[in-house]
Amino acid sequence: MSHHLTRRAFSKMLLSATVFMGSSMLLPETGFSGIINKSSGKTYKGPNVIIIRYGGGVRRRETIDMDHTYSPFMMNVLAPQATLYNNMEISNFEGQKTDHAQGTLNILTGRYNAFKNIGDGILGNTLQPTHPTLFEYFRKAYDVGIHESLIINGENHPENDSMNFGTSHDYGVEYKSELLSYHKYRAFVLKTKLYNGDITKKEQDELDEIISKSSNLIDPDMYPPSIQSFWQKWQRYYGDDRAIIPRGDSMSTEVALWALRDLRPKLMLINYEDPDHVHWGAKSHYKRGIMGIDQGIQQLVKAVETDPFYKDNTVFVIVPDCGRTDNLLMDIPYQHHFNTRSTREIFAMISGAGIEKNQIIDHAVDQTSIAATVAKIMGFEAEMAEGSVLEEAFT
Repeated sequence: MSHHLTRRAFSKMLLSATVFMGSSMLLPETGFSGIINKSSGKTYKGPNVIIIRYGGGVRRRETIDMDHTYSPFMMNVLAPQATLYNNMEISNFEGQKTDHAQGTLNILTGRYNAFKNIGDGILGNTLQPTHPTLFEYFRKAYDVGIHESLIINGENHPENDSMNFGTSHDYGVEYKSELLSYHKYRAFVLKTKLYNGDITKKEQDELDEIISKSSNLIDPDMYPPSIQSFWQKWQRYYGDDRAIIPRGDSMSTEVALWALRDLRPKLMLINYEDPDHVHWGAKSHYKRGIMGIDQGIQQLVKAVETDPFYKDNTVFVIVPDCGRTDNLLMDIPYQHHFNTRSTREIFAMISGAGIEKNQIIDHAVDQTSIAATVAKIMGFEAEMAEGSVLEEAFT
């Protein structure tokens, strides 16, 4: 799909634009960036919730096993302030896929197989929810802006940039969350170059590819003004040099920290994923990825504890997308595509306002319980979620 724009057409857009930041003009808005949700009008006062998808697929052994963990902050500092469900599972049924997108949507919708495939790519399928996500429930229940409900997606799975709203009747695009990712930022940079008339053919092709990978759902023309301003600040700080910009989970953490400061989200999901580099066979990639997530959690907890807006009014919910097992077909460790027992064995840790401290729950619980539990924390009902509330976590 071509996105070339004449200077005359761009000039007309400039005349109608009203939002400035310093000397920079925001990109013209089209599509559904300006949709206003039909919320109840109720003000949300908290607690804020930060969901950390401990992604890339991780085993309990390297995460919550105290004798083998590569997550020292999570286990030595956060766990004594939290409730740990050490026996959370992904249900086993025919056709179940223990993968990152599927696991994320289990968490967001509180259901299994609550998605449809809207496109195929080299890295995997592009899935869109068919049932409401937590963000849609939240924005329908309360008067919150799109920038106050954020998903931060990793760099390595651009096909997952399509999870910020579902197709369910009475919810959907009117209540969508905003999504921040490396690919959305890169698209913003390239679209700005396009409008300035200094984009190269190679960059134009890159822009078209980025947009098409998520079925046009990350076109910068659809970014609301608050998000365009956010990326402008990022660009002024880091520039356009991809060797300087943080990458992988380091960028996810940095974007999340900037978002806490500048956008003030009340509900935020961070999709970490660097442990997934182990697919290439190096165990060290897997372990470094886990350590990187642990460092990110530490930075986020510190940011919350030192910010009056979030301090004592925030809950962290940490849960993996899926587990890991050895490859059944060849000698490669830590794979997750086989729906074997250890790929379905995960955990959940909940910490913060109104949550029991230093508690370990041993009995089996299900990954779909996260949605119902977050809904209870935030005071709304996830009416189509199938999982049960994790009641033991509440004081």
